[in-house]
Amino acid sequence: MHRPHPQTRRHVIETLVLACVALCAWIVVLGLTLPRRYDAAHWNLAWIGFDLALLTGLVATAWAAWRRRAVIVLFATATATLLCADAWFDVTTARSSDLWVSALQAVFLELPFAMFLLYVVVRVVNATRGPVWSDQVGSRPRSLWSVEFAHPSEVQTPGADPVADHADGQAD
Repeated sequence: MHRPHPQTRRHVIETLVLACVALCAWIVVLGLTLPRRYDAAHWNLAWIGFDLALLTGLVATAWAAWRRRAVIVLFATATATLLCADAWFDVTTARSSDLWVSALQAVFLELPFAMFLLYVVVRVVNATRGPVWSDQVGSRPRSLWSVEFAHPSEVQTPGADPVADHADGQAD
């Protein structure tokens, strides 16, 4: 039977903190070394690929909404993130002659739609919160900022992963 390892949560947190420190250092290096102007190779491929990822997120989010699937929380969050990144890069990489079009698209299309998707996420999470999410009286949902959860490595749910529980071929 698969047993949770007690150190897994600590390793996840340490890895995330290390990634934050490394990214901070990388941002400083980039800030000191990147040229002010750069002609990019495969510019069209980068933007078409990004827009295909955005399209995939929108399709997946629409499918999850249509099928009433909770995975909409993941799809909508990822798609909202892509929309914010799209707005950022459209505005920051625009030529001065195209800046106003990029800014208008960001302010009136991409960012509002990202906010709409995050609103959907909050609505779905709030609508699906059960007793775990309720206050002591159980009458109102608590804020996601205050709800703690057990890390998957700390929880052993019988029958949750029968493949992993019986991977060695032995019965319990």
